Amino acid sequence: MSDKTWRQRMQDLSRNSGCAHPPLFAPLIFAVAAQIEALEPQKMAQNGTKLRKNILELCRALRLDAVTCSVPSGMEAEALGVGMDDSVWPPKPVGALVRPDFDDFDEAAFIASPRVAASLDATRQFAAEVVDLVIVAAATGPATLITQLRTAGWTIDDESAFEIAGRVLAAFARHYAEAGAHVIQWHEEHVPDDSHLELWRSALSTGGNMARFHRVPTLLVVDGVAPPVWPPQVIACPTMDQQPGAVPRPHGSAWPADPDAWPDWSTDFENERLVTTVCEIPASTEIATLTAAVERLRTGDS
Repeated sequence: MSDKTWRQRMQDLSRNSGCAHPPLFAPLIFAVAAQIEALEPQKMAQNGTKLRKNILELCRALRLDAVTCSVPSGMEAEALGVGMDDSVWPPKPVGALVRPDFDDFDEAAFIASPRVAASLDATRQFAAEVVDLVIVAAATGPATLITQLRTAGWTIDDESAFEIAGRVLAAFARHYAEAGAHVIQWHEEHVPDDSHLELWRSALSTGGNMARFHRVPTLLVVDGVAPPVWPPQVIACPTMDQQPGAVPRPHGSAWPADPDAWPDWSTDFENERLVTTVCEIPASTEIATLTAAVERLRTGDS
């Protein structure tokens, strides 16, 4: 670590400033941490203290500089009224929306949803206990969230849907930033078609403006075909397939969720500021496998 902590460097990233440095390695480690107490991930995800304890213990054992307080796992759709099958992880949307025609956003009910409330509680505990670790909040992107709601029967028009999705993103950004998160990531399973790109960018901008107010960078990860142009409202985190060449501005990278598929660590840090994963590391991943993968990166062994 140089004269700046990782948290200060992430604040630089939110302003698109700062000098080059080795990127923060922040893979999305969440449900796999439940193995520490032999818990079901679903139970851990609804208990802020267990979340904080298990994730922090695992990340310290791996000697990482970041902890993950939330992952894209249907949490937002559930908080908006989509029934979830929590017999699997991540939980899968099932059934219909409680209110299939809703055209407002009840922020208080959203924040009070069990998984959101537990995650925010864990974030506050991280912020109170951790000194130098970066707290990452990863969430579902607006296009994917709307798809989840549409599948559950949401009938609202597209313009209103993206407007509400933007408000959800802004609420997420504000509450997690106020709880102590240092980085917010939107994860999309796909990007919308050309006719909805401007609506999508507007939703990202609504969430991003709130995060920037709190000096928190917002990153975009797409697990699939990349957008035709990475939106300027967010910091791009392309995969190696999506962006094989250099990126001209500060950015992040998205690695596979399978630790065995992680590439060799690059030494070209001119514009790369953070390395994450396209989605969370599978809950079934053995901690020994994860430990070996992180150690391989640390030592440079192939």
